[in-house]
This record gives sequence, structure tokens and C-alpha cells, in this order.
Amino acid sequence: MIDALAFLGKGRRPATADLYGHDAETLLEEMDHKGVREAVVHHNLSWLSHPFDGNAETMRLIAGKPRLRPCWALLSKASHEYGSYEAYIEEAVAQGVRAFSFFPRFGALPAAYDTSLREVVRAGTFAPLEERGLPLFIDFSGDPGAGVDCTDYEALRFLLGAHPRLPVILCEYRLRAGNRVFPGVMDDHPNLHLETSGLWNYRSLEFVAHHWGAERLIYGSRTPWRSTGLALGMVTMAALTARERALILAGNIRRLMEGAR
Repeated sequence: MIDALAFLGKGRRPATADLYGHDAETLLEEMDHKGVREAVVHHNLSWLSHPFDGNAETMRLIAGKPRLRPCWALLSKASHEYGSYEAYIEEAVAQGVRAFSFFPRFGALPAAYDTSLREVVRAGTFAPLEERGLPLFIDFSGDPGAGVDCTDYEALRFLLGAHPRLPVILCEYRLRAGNRVFPGVMDDHPNLHLETSGLWNYRSLEFVAHHWGAERLIYGSRTPWRSTGLALGMVTMAALTARERALILAGNIRRLMEGAR
């Protein structure tokens, strides 16, 4: 099993009464307890402070821990914060990065410096990822504790239409109101995948697997804000075939990451 949405580092509020966030050791302990073999790790600094800081801290924390696979967060290519944007992507790949993330509500404060996903797309930020087949996690959830839908589906459509060969994985803290919106986007854009931790509604996973195939679902937990066991149980207890569960729990994210160039 591969948890595709695991966070390292301290959050803005405690995830539990005695835990502000995972370091590599507590994450591995949680994974061992639930039988999760690998995790794609994202760092809280990447959306609470700066992606450069989060990416560097990710690599420091996972050094020597091959079960933890890095996901680097990105800023817009047009931000003028990269010496060379293309060289930054090349360096990430050279360090073993096979997935990237983008947080359109960067900063995530009530009056945050929200980032226009459309402008980021227009800047060509995701073109190098599409060329290499590198999967992109898009997470509009400004506050993991908010418990509300945050996805801007019009902006998401703009991204998907501009990069039809880019594997996009939508993450949402709670995909509830969007349940009547995402089906149309899934119909129109076969490169869209859904991460499972936000799919709370009754038989949501079965609904997606029936209409678009289990290949479009990626298991993630959003630990530590969500229980790894809860997210895992949502998949293992769903009315799915053994093949479908195997794809969701590991096969799909492995195929996307190993297929990247």
C-alpha cells in the first residue's frame, strides 16, 4: 500500500491533542501500525511558508528512508523566484522526485495571498511536468481543519484543458458539495484523478469506480489531520473487487510515478 497524501512538519494547529505534525519517524510508525508500505510525502512548510523551504526540509527528513518518497511543491514559473525554472525541475528529478504539488490557496489564511491557478497555467508552469509525465497534486484545501469544499472547478478545468497529458490528482479536505460538480469534469478530462481521503459520502468510491474506473482513484490519508486507518478502511471496506482495491491502494500511484520520465 502507498499513502499518496502524507504530510510532514508542524501544522498551524494540533492534529491531535499531543501532535502538531509528523516527523519521519512518527509517520513511519503510523504506517507500520496500519500496514502501509510507502508514502508520498508533502511538507507543511510548502503551503504555510514557502515551497522552497518545504522541499528542502522534505529531502532532509527522508534521507536514508526509502519508504518515504518526496513530492515537491511549486510556485508559478512567472514568480521570478527561480534562477531557472526548468533547471529546478531537472534538479528535483535528479534527486528522485517523481511527483509535484501545487496549492492554489497558498498561505491559507482567511485573507490569504491566494494564487490564481489560471495565471500559473498561462505562465507555462506545468509544461515541463506534462512533457515528462510527472503527476501533479492539486490541493485547494486552504485549511485542513475547515471541513468545507474549496476546489475551484473552473480553474481546474482550465488546467486540465491546457495540459491534457498531465496526470492531475485532485485533493480536497472534504469533497461534499462538489459531488455534483466533479462528475462532469471527470467526464471531460480523462487525465483527472481523485485522491480518496476527501470522498466521505456513502459509496463515493464505488460511484467513481463504476463510472470512470478504479484507475482514476488514488489512496491518500491526509495524515496527521486524518487517521491513516480511517482512510484505509474507506477503501478496504468499500464494495470493490480485489483488483480495484489493489489499483487504488498502490497500483495507480505507482504507475503514474514510475511512468514519469
